[in-house]
Amino acid sequence: MTRIRLYLLICALITVAAVSAQTGDQWLKQGNDFYEKQQFSKAVECYQKAAEAGSLEGQFNLGYALYNGEGIDKDYATAAMWFKRASRKGFAKAQYNLAYCYMYGRGVPIDYDKALRNLSEAANKGVKNAQLTLAECYEKGVLVMQDKEKSQLWKDKAAGKHKAEIPMQEVAEVKTPPQPSGGKNDPDVQGTEVEVDPKGEIAVNIGGDQPAPPKPATTGRPVPPEVRILFPEDQSPFHTDVIKLRYQLLAQGLEASTKVTVMVDGQKQPADRAVRAANTVEVDLPNRDCTVTIYAQNENGNSEPASIRLIREKQVAELPRLFAVAIGVGDYNDPELPKLKYTTKDARDFSKVLSTKKDYPYQDVQVKTICDEEATREDFYEAMEWLKQESSPTDVCIFFYAGHGYRDEKDRFYFMNYGSSTSKLYNCFSSNDFRQAVEDINGKLIVFVDACYSGALMGGNRSAASNHFVEQLRRTKNGMVMYASSASDTKSKENEDWKNGAFTKALVDAFNGAARTQGDIGLSTQQLDQYLYKEVRQMTDYKQTPIFMNPNGMEPFELFTYEK
Repeated sequence: MTRIRLYLLICALITVAAVSAQTGDQWLKQGNDFYEKQQFSKAVECYQKAAEAGSLEGQFNLGYALYNGEGIDKDYATAAMWFKRASRKGFAKAQYNLAYCYMYGRGVPIDYDKALRNLSEAANKGVKNAQLTLAECYEKGVLVMQDKEKSQLWKDKAAGKHKAEIPMQEVAEVKTPPQPSGGKNDPDVQGTEVEVDPKGEIAVNIGGDQPAPPKPATTGRPVPPEVRILFPEDQSPFHTDVIKLRYQLLAQGLEASTKVTVMVDGQKQPADRAVRAANTVEVDLPNRDCTVTIYAQNENGNSEPASIRLIREKQVAELPRLFAVAIGVGDYNDPELPKLKYTTKDARDFSKVLSTKKDYPYQDVQVKTICDEEATREDFYEAMEWLKQESSPTDVCIFFYAGHGYRDEKDRFYFMNYGSSTSKLYNCFSSNDFRQAVEDINGKLIVFVDACYSGALMGGNRSAASNHFVEQLRRTKNGMVMYASSASDTKSKENEDWKNGAFTKALVDAFNGAARTQGDIGLSTQQLDQYLYKEVRQMTDYKQTPIFMNPNGMEPFELFTYEK
């Protein structure tokens, strides 16, 4: 009997070893087999393993499943993350789908320049959907200058009749959203065939400088400017207090001296809002339906006004939504900064516990997790812009960071992102960058920072720089609380019992219910402060004392409830 058990145990261990040794391509093939059988949840499990093993196709397939909710809950933020990861390795299908994410703000903030770059690269690598999308743009002149010749060139390229790379004209925003490409039977790269989604009327304009307008007719009379609103469209819904309005200006070479005026319900917007290089202006919106009007004026006269009607979304549900950014950086690509083993795990552990809070009491929970090479300074900004774009005043936003912090000689704090360097601090995400990024985030904001020198961020060292930072926050951002791992310069240390930082360990435990006492309905910001203070001190033999800051004196509120 003992021999039989031993034999079975050896067979089991061999099987486990064989499974664990599977490559990304093997997991991908297994996932595709499940997908063909319409066993989508099993396919997703395999795609997850393939993606984590570095398979670009696996990363793309996982992103596709998350985008469409096949075999897994729909999650635009995580879908965009996997598309981005494969795109950075040049995977064309992922670049095309990432372009759509940027066009619509699905999991990433709307960014027409990034959408254009990804769409252009995908089209020139042979993704027929991208080629036909561009052909449709030029054919219809939807939000771009109509160009039948370029439209035909892209159609020919999609049909295999044109081999040369076609120069791209920059464009701006999508009107009708087709689904992303990439069903598992969609090998649309390297000359193979793929069909355009028949449901989508593709009408795209992705952003950037407009082409030079045609020269005016030689009539001797000055030609007044023309202006068109590219985005948003008429009757578009909105839920934020600020939108980015994009426009096209035709001024016969006088663009630099042309004044553009924006009005909301007849009231002029501040002139310094305009960003002329990108033909973009930020518009402050009231808490109601409104009409936005734009017109241009130069020495040749005034343009005809262009107007759109915007509809304020009604809050149909009383429950708030939760949006979170979890950043973990342990590899900085810099020999001056030692690598940290536990920070990426900290970010993923925190993301995992947040994802369980839907219905407690949030009607929706979306978490964007970025780690190591995905956490550049640009990625920090993009993640914060995503929070700003997605959240409404009734929502809750969370910013979590685990990694190195740095304090310069003037006591200014820096989040050390991927590619940062203590000798080139302009590459870092500074406390001032952070303050500016959080100013316009809607709703309540909770910040968790598990980093060395985090006391410098929140006034723990009582320096002039940190006190100035706190004062600026007090003036510019309402409804915000902050938690940092240490009031002094001590740092969370790796320990065999915790296997991650003490602060994050205590934080995750609290979210999992360790802070609950009898009679508690949920975990409040005040209770979390008390729990972290006690637990982190005990876990570090009183070498580390967390710090809590409430710059605007916001009343304590429940981060989540323990019961539905």
